[in-house]
Amino acid sequence: MIKTIGRNDLCLCNSGKKYKKCCEANHSSKQLVEEQNKVLQGLLQEFFENHPRPSEQKELVKWKDQVENILVPLYGEDKANGIIGDIFFFSEHVAIWNSFIERKILEESQTQLKQILNSWINPLFMAGRVLSISNYRAKVCDVLSGTVMEIEVNESFSVEVGNIATGFYLPDVRVGNHFLMVLNSLTIAVDVNDDSISKLKEMYDSSELLTVPDFYKHNILAVYQILSSGLLGAEQVSSTVLEKVEELENFLIEHDLKSDEFIEVFFHHIEPLAKIPQEAIAGAIQFAIDHQFIQLEWNLEKTAHYFSVTTENATRFKDELDAFYHTAMHNKENDEEKEAVYAFEVGTDPKGNELQNWHLYMHLKNATISSENELKRQMEYYHSKSYEPKTKAENAQLLAYAAYTSTNRTENLEKIQQLDPTNSDALLLEAEVETDLKQKELLLQKAIASSKERFEPEMDVAWLYVPNRSYLRSLFLLGNFYWEQGRFEEAFPLYYELLRLNPGDHQGARYLAVSTLIALDRLPEAESLIDHYEEELSDNAFYAWFKWSIERKKKILSQATQALYVRAVDQNPYVKKYIKKQYVAVPYPKSLVITPRSPEEASLIWTFLAPTLNA
Repeated sequence: MIKTIGRNDLCLCNSGKKYKKCCEANHSSKQLVEEQNKVLQGLLQEFFENHPRPSEQKELVKWKDQVENILVPLYGEDKANGIIGDIFFFSEHVAIWNSFIERKILEESQTQLKQILNSWINPLFMAGRVLSISNYRAKVCDVLSGTVMEIEVNESFSVEVGNIATGFYLPDVRVGNHFLMVLNSLTIAVDVNDDSISKLKEMYDSSELLTVPDFYKHNILAVYQILSSGLLGAEQVSSTVLEKVEELENFLIEHDLKSDEFIEVFFHHIEPLAKIPQEAIAGAIQFAIDHQFIQLEWNLEKTAHYFSVTTENATRFKDELDAFYHTAMHNKENDEEKEAVYAFEVGTDPKGNELQNWHLYMHLKNATISSENELKRQMEYYHSKSYEPKTKAENAQLLAYAAYTSTNRTENLEKIQQLDPTNSDALLLEAEVETDLKQKELLLQKAIASSKERFEPEMDVAWLYVPNRSYLRSLFLLGNFYWEQGRFEEAFPLYYELLRLNPGDHQGARYLAVSTLIALDRLPEAESLIDHYEEELSDNAFYAWFKWSIERKKKILSQATQALYVRAVDQNPYVKKYIKKQYVAVPYPKSLVITPRSPEEASLIWTFLAPTLNA
């Protein structure tokens, strides 16, 4: 016989309370929590399944390209990829996560879930030492602030007392102000030595940052580097492997060479070796030469002689690395996704897609479009269709675009000017070959005056309106003309005007503006401009070296100057040689595609830096 119990009856658990206020209430509360947990888990799953979006992919690739060489050797590829993604979405570009959560808050009707989601804005990062574990909860003490929090642990996320758990967390206000849920992936360090923790604390104490969260945000990679020494699991990399990788990279830096793929192949080959042979670097370099990973005119004898090893031993390691490489390539042949390589375009010439955008603009400029969908259809239709010029001016502009990519850029200059004497690009091309500085300046000024007549300042984004670009291009070139001659007082107003007209700065005028301000000793303004634009991940090396130059101007031998130098070298080590040997800086390029942390990027950084050190 099954005994039923009424809500007002005494509870069967012998608590002395009525059932409705005892086990029934606890059961209902537990049910509610379980339902809420399903909603929250579904929300997290939705975020990770839908990110990165296509619009975010480029920035994520940039970020990965910058940091994977730091993290992969320490954590292994899989774990490093998790860390890279977490830092990107929850710190560097946390606005993506915050925007997602804010939308979910608006959609949510339950008050308590709204409160939970509100607390999820700006996830908490913490490196915490586990103090105790009880009932699937671990008490964790932040190694810098001393704040004690509780986190949930289970069989899939196991920690022991003394471990350090590092990663991002989300508060659970249902449990209390000091209870955290793990957001995504954590790293567990089982045996971090006291020196590492002391180093982290010294960094924080000397950082002049007011709060621990601020310190973590600005030094998050350093935290992961320092705490990698006690990493849990088989992904720990020996110091011998790291030293060999560093030795190889230093050779490449010394010879102005770069190949991330080559470094990665070398690392993965030597990582499992019980002993790394003396001839490893020599054999690896010859392997890279043979496979054209690097451009170095050395034969096997020269390579072996440089590293003081025999050609036989160098060849043996080269062949082993070659076999490993071909096996790895074979395993990748069926991969649907190929990893993108991030590169960015710099220079004064029209960008690579400007001509295509001009064709599209000319097709659509007189079209009657009544809806967004119609605009989209028209753009898709005309996207790859060339426009046939209908006037002399249009024909002149098309010829001007062709001239920028021609071997002889002034071959059709006279024809362009006959078709349209006011064409500003023709004036810019004429100024390019003019040797008389006064005449060159007049041509650039004339190009500005001509193109300004067609400039539309009312556009939301000036750069996106194709006819505006000739004016912006003319301003940029006159600014560079003054800058290259050291006429910084005349150059800066032009750069400032460019940034005012086009705050998104698709041309890169901000770098020359910062260089100009430092050369003029207007250091607070230079720092302010860096602060305004530093959110862009691809600029790390440029800004790092600018900050060093600013601090050097303030006090050349200070500890702060040295610390900034070390950080800048980490962002692009190829710049060291330029500073040491004081090479003559190359002019700002007409058109160049460069990758981060490369010799080409270093050359451009030196172009910006040289005037600041000599002024």
